Amino acid sequence: MTDPGTAGHVEAPPVDVLDSSEAGPKAIRGGVFRVGAYGINLLLSLVAIPPMIRHLGVVDYGYYVTAGAVITIVAGLTEAGMTSIALREYAQRDTGERLAVLRNVVGLRVVLTIATVAIAALAFTAVGEKDAIVAGILILGFGLLVQIVAETYLVPFQVDLRLGVTSALDVLGQLVRTGTIIALVVVGASLLPFFWVTAIAAGMTLAVTITMFRRRVSLRPTFDVGEWKAFLRDALPYAAASAVGMVYFRAAVVLMSLIATSRQTGYYSSAFRIVEILAGIPWLLITAAFPILARAARDDHRRLAYGLERLFETGVIVGVWMAMSTWIGARFAIAVVAGPHFKPSVDVLRIQGLALIATFLLSTWAYGLLSLKRHRAILIANALALAVAVGATYAFVPLIAARGAAVASTAAEFTLAGAYVVALMRRRRDLRPRLAVVPRVAVATLLAGAVAYVTPLPDVALVALSTVVYAAVLLALRAIPAELLDALRGLRR
Repeated sequence: MTDPGTAGHVEAPPVDVLDSSEAGPKAIRGGVFRVGAYGINLLLSLVAIPPMIRHLGVVDYGYYVTAGAVITIVAGLTEAGMTSIALREYAQRDTGERLAVLRNVVGLRVVLTIATVAIAALAFTAVGEKDAIVAGILILGFGLLVQIVAETYLVPFQVDLRLGVTSALDVLGQLVRTGTIIALVVVGASLLPFFWVTAIAAGMTLAVTITMFRRRVSLRPTFDVGEWKAFLRDALPYAAASAVGMVYFRAAVVLMSLIATSRQTGYYSSAFRIVEILAGIPWLLITAAFPILARAARDDHRRLAYGLERLFETGVIVGVWMAMSTWIGARFAIAVVAGPHFKPSVDVLRIQGLALIATFLLSTWAYGLLSLKRHRAILIANALALAVAVGATYAFVPLIAARGAAVASTAAEFTLAGAYVVALMRRRRDLRPRLAVVPRVAVATLLAGAVAYVTPLPDVALVALSTVVYAAVLLALRAIPAELLDALRGLRR
């Protein structure tokens, strides 16, 4: 019997989290989780890598690194921006189409990875490379295969903004990787078992993902060639842009080896390695908000403009803080990472640290363009940045050596940020960033920097002190977006 009070009542469909008011706070908290997981994974790597290097020795560790470098190239070629495009498509498609997209991406990436790993192994066999390296390529290739399947099936968690889950799985994978390496060192294992570490760690992550997914998604990949062609047509310009982006960011390192002394190349490389690690943080933060931007690009352009504006303000605030902290703590960072013989790297790091401001901005605008499917604009901007990196390196390195390469890479980063925002505004004038936050951040930076300059404390303490002053001034000037403060309060609770 039907209750008269409920007769005719139709239950409202559940609201997608991307369309809810909780989306922004969830993305902010998720970004914090992702950066935290990134830091934990770096620390775990520091626990595992030194014992492995000492255990394997120079020759075997060289084989390990060589095989790993080949698989890193394979991963770059087969990934080709597909994860980002899969995220966008999953966020923009209707519920009924999402599963088909996911399964086709898995099928496509499996086929591409198997083919590319096989080609790499055959090529190294043909040139007479060591059997250990060829075996390493095959084993690490299998691990990559497991890893990309696990990563692709995590897309729904990312779109649902369940970033605490994905962050925890990242840490779980690194814990398994670290524990396995330490165990192999303890038992005195030979080189070959170390190649299986990636597969073991990725297998654990995939097993947990399957357990969480089994009632929600069919995990069978789909091999629909027609869908693959359509996906690749959409993805190829972005894949080319991603490839050019990898090259421009590392152009100065490569060119330094050709036009500068080995010593100057070493000075630049040690600073570059630190900046390379720090430069991953903006992308982790912005990627957390990408599903929201993708949905807004489909349904609500006003919301897209609002989201990009808030991300711009946050990027300016956090990017300037990271650049300032890098400048103040450069001596300590170089001393820890490279040692006392790399003092000239301090100035190099300070110059490169300024590029972190641009990295925060360009990551925001890159995902804005990707949400709007402006792949060719991204490609053109990256090509321009590559040209600036090459030209400036040749211009400045002969004049000021390693510092010249730092100037070149920083100029390229700001060029890319400028090109991205121009591309955004060409089609959408409403996406022009408002600069009201900039003078407030400038005031906070000047005051924090002045306090650090006149205070006789160790560098680490100065970084902490300048951070407190910087945050206090920004709060006093009401420069921090209210959404960011609310989300962080929620995280604390």
